[in-house]
Amino acid sequence: MDVDLSDMKPPHVPARFRAGGHLPRLLWMLMLLLLSVGAQAQSPLQHLTAGDRAEIAVYRLDTDVLARLQAVVAESHSLHIRKSSLDMRRVHSIDDMARQLAAVDPRITPLLVRHGFSPHQFVVANLALVATAISVSAKRQAPGRFADTPNMRFYERHEAQVQRLLQSASRP
Repeated sequence: MDVDLSDMKPPHVPARFRAGGHLPRLLWMLMLLLLSVGAQAQSPLQHLTAGDRAEIAVYRLDTDVLARLQAVVAESHSLHIRKSSLDMRRVHSIDDMARQLAAVDPRITPLLVRHGFSPHQFVVANLALVATAISVSAKRQAPGRFADTPNMRFYERHEAQVQRLLQSASRP
């Protein structure tokens, strides 16, 4: 059973996930959106389609996805691709996020494709990873309140690897 984030109060956020921590700017923005779900009736994430929210909820993290995310981060560093923030006024779907991501630099879409992602799939994978990190943090803060999901179990088994990915992604 997946955790329904729509009624979740924002959990304690570990230092590595706070502003200035080791979370890349795009992932930080996505995490803030997820944390605000339930806290604000007009959360930008609520403007995503039901299909988008369902796609994020059923996305399964695995070692292949994690390895491809790591490869994207490593290659983006070697290409010196700049990071950018989302303009949330223009976000109404995952595709809106994906278009903004791809528009940052013309090399981004080919980079993602080389590693088996479309911009849409990359955003979904990142949102699923962030949602899982939040769920694991919430579960640790309130044991017994949250059911384990396959993504949560994956995250807990690969937490050190995920943290290395996040630290690498935060490098300039």
